[in-house]
Amino acid sequence: MLFALAYGDGMETNMRIILCGGGTAGHVNPALAIAEEIKRRDEHSDILFVGRSGGDENNIMTRAGYALKTLTVQGFDRRITLKNLKSLGLAISATREARKIIRSYEPDIVLGTGGYVCWPLLRAAARLGIPTVLHESNIYPGLTTRLLSPKVSLMLLNNGKTLEYLKRRDNTRVVGNPLRCDFEKISRQAARARLALGERDVFILSFGGSIGAAVLNEAVIKVMKEFSGKAPHVRHIHGTGRRFYDEIRTRERSLCGEGKAKIVPYVENVPELMRAADIVVSRCGAMTLSELAAAGVASILVPSPNVTDNHQVKNARALSDADAAIMMEEHELVGEKLRTEISRLVYSPKERARLARRIKSFDKPNAASKIVELLQGITNSAKQ
Repeated sequence: MLFALAYGDGMETNMRIILCGGGTAGHVNPALAIAEEIKRRDEHSDILFVGRSGGDENNIMTRAGYALKTLTVQGFDRRITLKNLKSLGLAISATREARKIIRSYEPDIVLGTGGYVCWPLLRAAARLGIPTVLHESNIYPGLTTRLLSPKVSLMLLNNGKTLEYLKRRDNTRVVGNPLRCDFEKISRQAARARLALGERDVFILSFGGSIGAAVLNEAVIKVMKEFSGKAPHVRHIHGTGRRFYDEIRTRERSLCGEGKAKIVPYVENVPELMRAADIVVSRCGAMTLSELAAAGVASILVPSPNVTDNHQVKNARALSDADAAIMMEEHELVGEKLRTEISRLVYSPKERARLARRIKSFDKPNAASKIVELLQGITNSAKQ
């Protein structure tokens, strides 16, 4: 079945849509951004989110007020193991359960934003003749994307380089990564005013992703104690990740108050803090990099070495090769290198401004709007 793939055709209809994604917040946040844009255009549209059973990331959608159903799935190992037999069994049973969810909900369209939970749901929807869309945020597509991309109605990409890794290209569109509306609403001036930052203040934001990163935590805490907590006109907030916070708080009580350098368990107000920041030190998930580009902020990127297919290294290298960010691998955090780089940027406003301009050139604004227009085009075409 062929569907119209042009941007909105001028006719908008109430949409019944299933969004799915899971494994990390990086898979769920794009779904939330798309849901926000759908509701902004038409509050009567009906949205169901399907996530991975037991996934903490599902809380993002439920806190936002969206209905939730879950499927029990798990990933496959690259080598032959007993775990893979269980994963296969779960995939088969999840596909049956996905079919029941689809038949009960009767969606106009199903969209996946990544993670193993997308496989059974989009596969079942395609077999039932429901229009299907898949969004890939990383440059190098994961296994789920590579398997599903030939079968979906429309494949949405953050980066055109991803085309090199896909077998089918006629159903693809490069749209960028959808960001939550907060990134569009708040200005740098307003964000800095809320944090009471002066014109001369240099604000550093650092974090290791939604679950944190032990090696990055230790390196940043060392920087806080030896530099950013003492340097004049420097403010520093670091998100440790909830699983590390209690232990770090116990031994680093001086960083838990309202001082110049402080730790928090999780960076809740990311849009505001990124907009206010002069320097960001972070992991390199695709959504984080899109947020950094939208904010236009000088960045030190530390890819996780524990990600499937080395996604984060590939994501970060695309920016570092373009001289749009500084990349440091985790093993380089030992010693003084991180402090040296942060100190250099603190005292070099011209270098910060140059990096900010370069990373800003990677921004793809209004991705959520473009995606929803495509969804409306497909659903309108299918109803005719």
